[in-house]
Amino acid sequence: MVLKHDKQLRMAEHATFLQKAAADFLRFLASFEENVRAGKSWGFAATCNAVSRQAGGQAGVQACERIAACVSRLDNALLNKVGLKTLSFFATSFRRHPKVAECRNAMIRIAECCCDQRGALQELNGQTLASLLNGASRWPEEAASRQAMITIACEVVRRAGRRARLCDCPPRALANLVNGFSKWSKEDASHQAIAVIASEVLHGDRLSHFNQQDFANLVNGFSKWPEAAVCRQATLAIAAEVLRRGDWVSQFNQQDLANLVNGFSKWREEAFRQATIAIAGEVLRRSGRFCNSTHQGVANLVNGFSKWPEEAASRQATVAIAGEVLRCAAGLSDFAQQGLANLVNGFSKWPQEAAPRQATVAIAGEVLRRAPQLSRFTSTHLANLVNGFSKWPEEGACRQGAVGIAGEIVRRAAWLSDDNYQDLANLVNGFSKWPEEGACRQGAVAVADEVLRRTDRLCDFTEQDLANLVNGFSKWPEAAACRRATVAIAGEVLRRDAELSKFTYQGLASLVNGFNIWPEETVCRRAIAEIARELQPQGFQSRYPHTVAARRQRYTGSKKGRGARAAPAKDQQ
Repeated sequence: MVLKHDKQLRMAEHATFLQKAAADFLRFLASFEENVRAGKSWGFAATCNAVSRQAGGQAGVQACERIAACVSRLDNALLNKVGLKTLSFFATSFRRHPKVAECRNAMIRIAECCCDQRGALQELNGQTLASLLNGASRWPEEAASRQAMITIACEVVRRAGRRARLCDCPPRALANLVNGFSKWSKEDASHQAIAVIASEVLHGDRLSHFNQQDFANLVNGFSKWPEAAVCRQATLAIAAEVLRRGDWVSQFNQQDLANLVNGFSKWREEAFRQATIAIAGEVLRRSGRFCNSTHQGVANLVNGFSKWPEEAASRQATVAIAGEVLRCAAGLSDFAQQGLANLVNGFSKWPQEAAPRQATVAIAGEVLRRAPQLSRFTSTHLANLVNGFSKWPEEGACRQGAVGIAGEIVRRAAWLSDDNYQDLANLVNGFSKWPEEGACRQGAVAVADEVLRRTDRLCDFTEQDLANLVNGFSKWPEAAACRRATVAIAGEVLRRDAELSKFTYQGLASLVNGFNIWPEETVCRRAIAEIARELQPQGFQSRYPHTVAARRQRYTGSKKGRGARAAPAKDQQ
């Protein structure tokens, strides 16, 4: 009855029916175990799948919670009797309510069953495998979920060896498998499974059968492995397909557009740039409607567009989103920590624009309101916030937000050993915009101490990271740790003597300015001398043509402005 009307009714009638069905469903739960013993659990699973949707309302949540409690209490024998196909429907229901403890506990039992019945996985179709995997992926931190993922990944790889089985997997199932495996991006098993699915996506005319949501899930998943050639190739094919279908982009919902933009931003090929520009145009056409978007979707759009800061379309779309964030500023409290960090990091790419500046100030205010909960932000989130706030150092809220984060960094200094190299550089670069603030000085010193602990690994810092560190440390010449860290970096620059051309002109300038703060240090003087040789006139123009061209333009432009005849500029060190 529920299944029949679930497909027939629409909108208000549908919601009313499901909520009433959920309330009635609770009366049958007392006989759940008895029905399992009789082999009649399918009706419970299918009904739970229907009423647990958003239209089921609070009654649906309660029904899902109650039956989840029943499933979690089943012993292994009864759970095996339910069977993995039926359990996949329960998994789909439970994943909709990740904050409900009973749903988590029941999914853990289902995940354990997947591992116990790994042989039975061979008999399941692709959609059932995907449902089980996506259920487990709601709680990726659970050991049982991870083991279930590994078991399912092995089955996917096994089917790839017998290609006909993977060929039979429908497009939606492939996309859902990618979505599930992406929650364990650091696991070898998920990487191997993703690789075989990416190869399958590239086969024949597969792409023509995927819909918008499938494309978004595939791109979002493949982007978790940007270094994998097959993932890049599959995503490149999807970008080309999006462009080929022209105005088809208008049919994507806002969350799917966000996943596409965020995924494409992991690579730099031309098709990704053009697809992002097309999506930016669509975002502009929808401006004024982003208050109804998911918070993660808004943050992902800004984060993705920020990877193409030179594109006018990216800038215009981001400015429009910043305006929406300002209009909906009261909703900033609903953003997760990562969402706030991604917004600030993205807005900071266009510091000259008023809307991104004003939106960042509003976010800084939200960060200040969350001061007691700063420990919930990861170090990467904090580094992105500080680096973003530093683009507007004259704003009081940005200053106060950075000072508060500096205090948090000092409190968790022992955790800095887990930070990546770019985060350390971003923290120092950000704090350096407020050198007179004691907390910023202490935060920079804490990072300097961590850099000194990594002196044998300075080769892992990028050229940009090294330049930002030196530029930042130089703002506190009286701090012994900043001096020692800069000396260590000067030694690393000397070791990279043959690779100095990898630094940008601005990076080399930052190094020279920083090293010059401590002229009494021999290694700093030697590093300056090596950089000077790198910038000798005979090699400067060929290695830094854009800088030379910019200098020549400024020179000739200023001459013209005074009425003088344009003359070629001399290349200077």
